Amino acid sequence: MFSITLSAQGFCRKTHALPALIRFPVTPNMPPPIPSQDIQLEITLASGIKVPRALLRDLLNAAQTTELFLPKSRRFPASANLLITDNAAVKRLNRDFRGIDKPTNVLSFPQLTPRQIARLKPDRRIIELGDIAIAYQYVVVEAKKDNKILKNHIVHLVIHGLLHLFGYDHIIDRDALHMERLETRIMAALDLPDPYAASDGKKEPKRAGASVKKR
Repeated sequence: MFSITLSAQGFCRKTHALPALIRFPVTPNMPPPIPSQDIQLEITLASGIKVPRALLRDLLNAAQTTELFLPKSRRFPASANLLITDNAAVKRLNRDFRGIDKPTNVLSFPQLTPRQIARLKPDRRIIELGDIAIAYQYVVVEAKKDNKILKNHIVHLVIHGLLHLFGYDHIIDRDALHMERLETRIMAALDLPDPYAASDGKKEPKRAGASVKKR
């Protein structure tokens, strides 16, 4: 595996002592990341997973934009880990931690409970939020089945996963509606369409503002 840290300071390469190392090229002409005050996103690509370079930048942008929509009590220097891996790995995680023996699109593993997040005192320590795992093949198939653009779908899943790390959930209907509305606002800020809008079988628009029906 190969891990890169995307942050306001640039692309910080980190290699781990894991088999099948994938080297993600960091070249001088790569556009710099969009500045962020408070969040770092470390992305690990599993062996055999090939993700466009531009999409990794989009995911950083999504993380930073998500931060802007959080209440002040949840804005603090933070880092999160994103693993983009295969269906088998996510299936194992889903089985071991949730007792569900099948793959899914995204899993979140928060380090802190909502109560612990609420009790954090503002300072400049970087808080480890936790981990997000995305099953890349699963998401590719899911996007095609749901007539979604792959980039938009993965960006939405990262936003969804980050909100879980920040203490949001959708166990009860009220919280689910709040979380969905927040995700939709963040996507709109990125000029991406509402991920919860019905498409009537049509291809998802590339940008926000297209006429769609709500579910």
